[in-house]
Amino acid sequence: MSRTEQAELTVMVMVRKKGTDLVAVEKRRKGQWDGLIFPGGHVERGESFARAALREAEEETGLRVSALQFCGMVHWSHRTAAERYLVMLYRAEGEGELLPSTAEGENLWMPLGEFIASAGKSPAMDEYLSCFLGEEGELFAEYDGGGTDTLVRQ
Repeated sequence: MSRTEQAELTVMVMVRKKGTDLVAVEKRRKGQWDGLIFPGGHVERGESFARAALREAEEETGLRVSALQFCGMVHWSHRTAAERYLVMLYRAEGEGELLPSTAEGENLWMPLGEFIASAGKSPAMDEYLSCFLGEEGELFAEYDGGGTDTLVRQ
């Protein structure tokens, strides 16, 4: 039995507007992760997770991002295939003008409390928030593509 799995490497960043309680949020309309979500994306070959987090946050928001801090990870493991989808989670501060929209969707500033209470968040964002807010460091999920995903706190 092989211990090797294919892995898709991604990052997500909760960017707070410097000196406020506002967070940069994408109103995404692009597939299975539709809804309110933090900026993020794929790690490029030869790129560190931290560099990918800065790049993705800056590309998707147009902000100058600093004070990057790792705050957790989520790993989605396929129930039958040797595949994982890893998401490294970061917090950061942002300054500048928020892009109104990108190919990912519409961008907006939202008070963190309003984001937390919103029913329009992307799937699993409630669980991801436990890492962003320092309550958890790792989340593990199993998926099969058939809508029977389960996400558990470790």
